[in-house]
Amino acid sequence: MMLFFLVFAIGLLNKVADKVSDDGLVLKTYLRHSIGPVYGLLIALTIAVYPILAPLCMAVVISCIITGKIDSKVHLMGIGTFFFFLYILGMPRIDLPIFAAFFCAGIIDEVGDHYADKGRLKGMMRSFFNHRRTIDVMAIGVSIFTGDLTYIFAAIVYDFGYTYIFRIKDWIIDSRLAANPAAASRVVRKHRGG
Repeated sequence: MMLFFLVFAIGLLNKVADKVSDDGLVLKTYLRHSIGPVYGLLIALTIAVYPILAPLCMAVVISCIITGKIDSKVHLMGIGTFFFFLYILGMPRIDLPIFAAFFCAGIIDEVGDHYADKGRLKGMMRSFFNHRRTIDVMAIGVSIFTGDLTYIFAAIVYDFGYTYIFRIKDWIIDSRLAANPAAASRVVRKHRGG
C-alpha cells in the first residue's frame, strides 16, 4: 500500500509541476515552491524503501536530465531535493542491465515526446510518445523477464497519478457543466472575456 501511495503521489506531483512550468498553472507561492521538493523527497524515499525500483527511478531521472527536460525552477528544485535525500538515505545497489533498459526507454520517450510536441509525429505515434509509453512497455518486459510485477505495477500507478487523475477531474467538471447549462454558459463567457 505504501508503494501505491508513493508512486501515485510522485506521478500526481510531477504532473502538477509540469502544469506549473509548461502550462502556467497558477498556485499559491508556498504550494508552487513545495511541489518539486516534495516529489524529489518521495522519489528518494521510494528508492530507499523499495530498492528494486532504483534502476527505474534513476534511469528516468537521468534520462530527463540528459535530454534537457529539467528546465524549470520547480523541476530543478525537485531533482536537487532528490539527489540531496538520496545522498542522506544512501544509494542502493542498482541492477545495471535493468537500469540500462529503462535508461534507453527513457531517452526514447523523451526524444519521442519532443518530436510529438513539435508536431513531427502524428496519430498513434504522437499519443504513444506524449504519454511516454516506452517506459511502460519496458516495465512489462522487465516484469516478465524478472518475474517481479513491481515494475509494471509502479508504471501503471505512476501513469494513473500523472495522466488519468487530470482526465477524471476534467470529466467530472464537464459532467457538472453538462448537467447545469447556466453554469456552462458562465464558464464560456468567462473564457471569452465576456
